[in-house]
Formats: sequence, structure tokens, C-alpha cells
Amino acid sequence: MRVASAVAVTVVAIVTSVVTSGTASATPPEPSGKHPRMLLDPDLRAAWKSQIDAGGPVTGAIKLCNDARTGTDHDDGQYMGFEWAKTLSACLVAWAATDKLEHQATALRFFRALLDDEHYIGDHKGGDDAAKRDSGYAIRTRGPYTALAYDWLHDAPGMTPELRQHARERWATWLNWYAANGYRARTAGSNYEAGYLIAATFVAIAQGGEASEQAGPALWKLVSDELWGKDLAGALATNGVLDGGDWPEGWQYGPLAVAEYSLAARVARQHGIAVEGVAPWLASVLRRYIYALTPGDGLWAGGDAEIDHAYLAPNVLTLDAVALGDATPDDKKWAKGEMARLKLDTDMLLYDALASVGERAVYVPRSTWPTLYRTTATGALFARTRWDEHAIWFVSECTRTIDVDHRHPDAGNFALSRGRDDLVVDPTPYGSMSTLTGNAPTVSSAQLPGPYQPSQAFWSEKTHWAWATQTRGGVVAARCDYADAYKFQDRKSDIGEALRDFVLLPNTDGTDATLVILDRAATGDAAHGMFLRFRIPAELALDKTGTATATIGSSRLAIHGESEPKLGKPTNTDCFKDGIDRGKCDAARFPVTDYRVELAGPHPRAVHVIAATGAKAPEATKLSGDGWSGLHITNPRDAVVVWPGKPATGDFTYRAPKGAAVTHVVLDGPGRDGTAGVTAKPDGDGCAITVTAGGSFSSVPTIVTIDQACAVTADLDAPNAGSAIGSKPPAAMHSNNANRRSGCCEAGSASSAPLALICMALVLRRRRRAIA
Repeated sequence: MRVASAVAVTVVAIVTSVVTSGTASATPPEPSGKHPRMLLDPDLRAAWKSQIDAGGPVTGAIKLCNDARTGTDHDDGQYMGFEWAKTLSACLVAWAATDKLEHQATALRFFRALLDDEHYIGDHKGGDDAAKRDSGYAIRTRGPYTALAYDWLHDAPGMTPELRQHARERWATWLNWYAANGYRARTAGSNYEAGYLIAATFVAIAQGGEASEQAGPALWKLVSDELWGKDLAGALATNGVLDGGDWPEGWQYGPLAVAEYSLAARVARQHGIAVEGVAPWLASVLRRYIYALTPGDGLWAGGDAEIDHAYLAPNVLTLDAVALGDATPDDKKWAKGEMARLKLDTDMLLYDALASVGERAVYVPRSTWPTLYRTTATGALFARTRWDEHAIWFVSECTRTIDVDHRHPDAGNFALSRGRDDLVVDPTPYGSMSTLTGNAPTVSSAQLPGPYQPSQAFWSEKTHWAWATQTRGGVVAARCDYADAYKFQDRKSDIGEALRDFVLLPNTDGTDATLVILDRAATGDAAHGMFLRFRIPAELALDKTGTATATIGSSRLAIHGESEPKLGKPTNTDCFKDGIDRGKCDAARFPVTDYRVELAGPHPRAVHVIAATGAKAPEATKLSGDGWSGLHITNPRDAVVVWPGKPATGDFTYRAPKGAAVTHVVLDGPGRDGTAGVTAKPDGDGCAITVTAGGSFSSVPTIVTIDQACAVTADLDAPNAGSAIGSKPPAAMHSNNANRRSGCCEAGSASSAPLALICMALVLRRRRRAIA
């Protein structure tokens, strides 16, 4: 029997027209019946009871709840009520494990605080407006945990019918407001949307059959058909914004968001909402996490970060998401093994406690995994030479603009580590809209307004990896095509070509490497040149040959190029000081030295060799011939990298020195069908090599080994980690960004360009405190 609320409420569902690839499934029945409905079954309670004295998250939850009952340290809600949400959820775990009424009573105290208070328990300053703060960010603390308490304590002595009705009315106000006004309510991959999704899902299930006859079914239909059936279905599908396991806003904002998605998906499935692609997504979340760890276990953020060093600390909530969610048994075990290896814990004890149940921890079998991983949606490429603390580790990103916050215009950005020594780093400060704050290349576009210059812009639809591979011999080669990064609103890019090629050449045991970077562009005008930065967390010394060197830990870094470089140090730590054009900002959030090169247009070209070695100095010699250029590198690997002056359409011939086993990497050789033929013959003290279209070798690029007798052997592609993830739903044919911000901050807006830039800066700064 449905209990009508005393207040008439409606759920505002913002729905845009969509085109789907199939017929939508029917909405499952609204949850009803006996409580608890979410998570708390006899098996979970039994598992938690067995952990009371184990010293893990259940023990921690009991201690936290006892502290909250006997003291006042948790009476301050802290940021957006997070302290109350943590305490309430811990007390729910403590009560479920012990059956003690004191934990139940403490949970109800914090339940009421989240419903009614703002900063301090009993201040009565929260209420209907509490979840609206910071454009609705607080709904993630107010909504899901009060709904879980309502469900688990539904029939507890203190959970009176009046209190339950009060909670339902409060939820209706919060959710109605957020659906109409909350920030990015329908933008999957946003931490705001993740908080809204788990709140709406938990509330719909908790109050099912008990809210008003209009509000209950309407909310359930919104949750099932729209938030899960369209928004998350599209995000989890092939080429969706979550494809590949990255968090598009960067991992300062990812851990809680992916834990919320995973937990909400598990609960939604148990109530009939079919969510395809969760297991492959969680598999990719785990892999992105593992591959994004440096040999020193720092985590590549991939977006805004507010730390005074290069890498984030690993966060257990990301691993909790895998271990507590609908992942495969192996992925669950490995996630728990990684928690144990890194000795991670958190104060969000509900997630830890849920993750502790079930499969035993098993260390990730890293030695059997490939050493290359690429995320689909965000274009992050991770490569390493080995699976220990002595590895060479490399990351780069190249992707179109993604409609989320906290991303930077930095296609072609990269970082490089040798073991625990971080050699090339990204010190980009929070809220940067400049390419010059990282290590990405950029050129000056004639059509971008002055405040954007000389950075990449924010409207690209085509920036992508043209190719990326790692061979069985350990060579990593990749090309970022970022010419479309100079698209301005609806106007196509005026840059005819903008390419960055990477060739990573490790030594035999993978402890040293040389990184060759080839930058090329066609800007259309001599006044529109290229700007390059390599940012180093140490002092660089520049010799007469133009080689810059630094010693970092036990590593020797050397950077050499043909152009005349300059060394510099940024003087600002953010890009928001008066007088700084956002596109020109080169601030750093921690001290670095810059290796800087500026080249005139209209056809700027640059080749740089970055060597990451021990004591022995790198050795590289320039090669050239009729219509081609290249490098011969003899330390730490004997290798030749060559390229024609323009992409070859016919046979391509070059000459290179002989060696016992020389790696040859040919960029832009012939072979439009993806294959090439390679022959070599002795030519004095070298080999004459001819590359033809069609044959048994890959042509994008062509990578082979040529021995002392000029015999050619293919260096075949190695497997990449994406093959282990499994199938995902087909590419979504719909998009739902109905609540995307309009006006000056929307791409394609009619607003003037400088105003658009200023507005984006204000939005980024306004989101600064949303740190989940």
C-alpha cells in the first residue's frame, strides 16, 4: 500500500531527444516491500560479523562510531557534510556487524544532521537548501547515505513514520532542484553527475512504494530509463566517455566518483535495471590504475591536481570500486591484492567494508601482463619496459575535446620516468587553460583570439592518435595528430598539419632508454610558429652543443635538439594573476626548469632526443640523404629512426650504418594499406634499405631489425592490455547533455571569444573545491 506524502511533489526529468540503436527495455517494477532493500543481506552481515576484531574496515567503522557517540570531533560536517556522511555510513556498518542499539542511535543522529543541518549538528541551517550548495555538489553527501540509513533502519525505534516522511520530502526537494538546476546533471563522466546518480538511485529504491503516487514512480522511471538507460549506457558503451577506464576530469576527481558508479550499478542491477558493460568498465578502471602508476607508485592525474609534486598518491576508493562492484572474480582479487601491496585505506569505511567481502586478495600478475595500455575515450597512452621499480615509464595523451571540466588543452603532452626518478614531469597548475604549462607542443593559430594564443583550443573533434604501438623488442612508437586542436567554436582549424611523433628506444634490459620526439606543423604564415616545452624537476645545465643535462636521483637526463634552446623557470604558480593571458601562461605548481624552443612558421620542424640513462652518456648522430632525414642512436640501444621530407608515395630508400642488431623505425614510409616490404643490401660500411608499399611488415610505422649482413627481421607488435578487458556494448548512438552549461562557456556560443575564455576560467575556479 502506497503512503501518500503530505506535500505534493513532482520529479522534474530533463530529457532530450535521442536516437537509439534498438528498442528501449521496459522500466522494471518500482522497488517495494520489506526493508532493507539495498546490500544488507544475511551473507553480508555474517561476513562483517566475522571481521569485528580483524583490524580492517569493520573494526575501523566500529571505532569511528564509538568516537562519534562519545565525543564531538565529528559534529562539524566539514566540507559539504562529508564528515557526517562518513560517520553515518560507518555507524551503519558498525550496527550491521554488532546489532548494538548504540550504533543505531548514533547513525540516526547523523541521519538527522544531514537532513536538517548545515555546518554543525543542531544548527538547523541546512534543510531544503543544504544539497544546493556549490551548484548541487552536496547532494552526493546528503542523498545516498540518508537513503541507505532510511533503508537499513526503516523499522528501528527512532525511525518514526514522521521522520521517514520528513526524509522523503527533503529528498524530493533536493532531487527536483538538482534535475532542473544542478551542475552537469546529465553529463556522465562528471563527478557532480556521479553524486547525483547515486543519490537518485538510492533514494528511488529506499522510498519505493512509500512516496506519493506521482513522485515515487516518476523518480524510479527517471533513474531507470534516463540516468542508467541512456546516460550511463552511452558512457559505458564502446567509444563512450568511460571507455578505457579513465576518469575524464582527472583522478583528483575520479576515486569517489567511480566508487559511486560501481556501488550504484550493483544496487540498480539487484532491482532489475540492466546495465551493460559494467564488468568490462571495471576491468579497464583497474588496468588504467595499474598502468598509470609510475615505478615509484605515483599516479598520473590526467587533469587538474592541487598537489605540490608531480603525481597523485594512489587512492583506495578506485580499487574499492572494482572489488565491491560487478567485476569479474579475477579483477576483484587483483584489486584487493593491489590494496594490500600499497597498504591503502580510507575514511570512507562503507566502501572499504563492502570491498572486504568475498574473493581473497591476490597480487596483480604484472609479469604476465602486456606493458602497453591505451584508454579509448581520453587517449592516454601508458608504456613501460618492465614491471618493477627499475622500469622506464612513459605516458602521453592525445584526444579530442571532452565535455567535462578540469581538462587542459594539451594534446601531445607526455611524462617520462626512469625507475623512481621522475625526469620529465607535468607541473600544470589547477585550472590551466594553457598548453605551455605542460609538455605538449603548440603552434600559433591566426584565427584564435589573442587571449588563447599560442595555446591549443577547446573545441577539437578530430585530435587523435594516428597510430600507437609497442613491439616485442620493446620499441614504443606513436603519432599524435592535433591539427584540429585549433578549431575555434564552429570554425574549422586553420592549421594544415600538426603532428608529434614519439619513438621510445629502450636498452635490452629496459632500464635505460632514448626518447625521440619529432614535431612538425604547417601554420600558413612565418609569423605563426611552434612552441615547445620540456619541464624538468631539477636544474638543467646547457652546454655549447645545445645539450641540456641534469642528474636526478641515480639517473642522467640529457636533451638534445637541432634548434637553439633556452632554459627558463616559471615565476608563477597559477594562471590567475592579473596580467596573465590564459593561453600564454607557463606557471608551474612546483619548481621546474624548462627547456624551451620557439620556431618560426610556416613549416616549423623540430627533432629532440631525450636520453634517460645511468652513468653512460647518450650517443646520437644525424643522418640524411636525398629527401630524407634521420638519427643513428648507439646508446642505450643501437637504433635508426628515419623519415622522408614528405610522406612517401613510392619506394623509399635510405642508407644507415651496419650493426649486430640495429632497430630501424621508418616514419611516413609507403604502404597506405597498412603493410610494407623492406629489403636491405650491403653498401660499403652500411646498408641500403628500401621500403615499398605492400608486404609482410607493418607500415604505420615500419619497425624492423637489420643485422650485420643486412638481413631484415620484423619486430612484431606486442599485445596490449586492452585485449584482456572483454566485450562492451556497441557504440552508443545517442547523447544526452541536456544540462550542459550554455552561454559564454559553451563551445559554439555566440559570445565574444575573450568573454568565453574569462567565463571558462571562472567556472573552473568555482569548481575548485569539489575534490572527490
